[in-house]
Amino acid sequence: MPEPIRIAVTFKISPENIRDIEAVDPRIQIVDFPAIILRPGPGLSDEDQAKAKAALQDVEVVFGPNTMPPWLLDAAPNLKWFQVITAGVDHMVKDGLLERGFTVTKVSGLAAPAIAEYVMATMLMLCKGMHTSGKQQAEHKWEFHFTQELKGKTVGIVGMGAIGREVAKRSRAFGLRIVASRRRVAAGDTDPDCDDLFPHSELDRILQESDYVVLCVPLTDETRGLLGARELALMKPTASLINIARGAVVDQAALIAALRDGTIASAALDVFDPEPLAAESPLWDMPNVIVTPHMSGAVEGYGTRATDYFVRNLRRYAAGESLENVVDPVLAY
Repeated sequence: MPEPIRIAVTFKISPENIRDIEAVDPRIQIVDFPAIILRPGPGLSDEDQAKAKAALQDVEVVFGPNTMPPWLLDAAPNLKWFQVITAGVDHMVKDGLLERGFTVTKVSGLAAPAIAEYVMATMLMLCKGMHTSGKQQAEHKWEFHFTQELKGKTVGIVGMGAIGREVAKRSRAFGLRIVASRRRVAAGDTDPDCDDLFPHSELDRILQESDYVVLCVPLTDETRGLLGARELALMKPTASLINIARGAVVDQAALIAALRDGTIASAALDVFDPEPLAAESPLWDMPNVIVTPHMSGAVEGYGTRATDYFVRNLRRYAAGESLENVVDPVLAY
């Protein structure tokens, strides 16, 4: 009798999604993992911890968030493959889990259209002053003002990956000039979705030229603190920063100072360091800041979309083929 492929699903998905996973191969067995959502922090009762550890003893595949704590993975000695439900794996990097020897794959591009729509929405809000109009409406204030337009402005996309590309395509439709960066760019390289392409080493140029700077890079040792006081000072005083990457990519204290003293005009922030954003943070009340709770990629039906990615990879796994979207443990993305 063939050996079973035991899988732990560590987040809530629908019974239909479970059936889709089971239908991939008759060897598949989905273990009875506690119905919990794993997030950073303690959060689990002693009873749930014991159940989770027991469930993972013979598991070879995990499908779930990248926030699974190391002590829980310690209970899975036979783990061969971890399919995360996000494009980022920063929690696994921080906990040293990419060095455990099992393969990690991500769902690169799954939420890229939704996140790009968020970027365009906030860009338009900042351009048209809609964030201040909303506050004026709440205060019953009628304050007429002229607004800017996106056409002819420059958007700098730091990180021309799946999300950055979707942002570029939508920016093109609004008549924006697009400059972008990738980790590696050879001399003479071009990209059909942007006007100018630079390596990350030329970040300064992107900051200096852009009216809107959009951060789309993963959080790695290279990108942590990528924008500090020096980099923010290179931006135009009329420029806006939009961060949908990770909070730690930006020096948050330096950003607050830059927004207060007019070094830059405004910001739309979906990510913070740490999260959730502390109630006492000045960012909440700054009139030139849009704050959202890390929800730019939280599109309806996310669990089903992630399951579709997993099922495609699971077919490859069951057939002994190489997996897609494998995370490089050195580059950490």
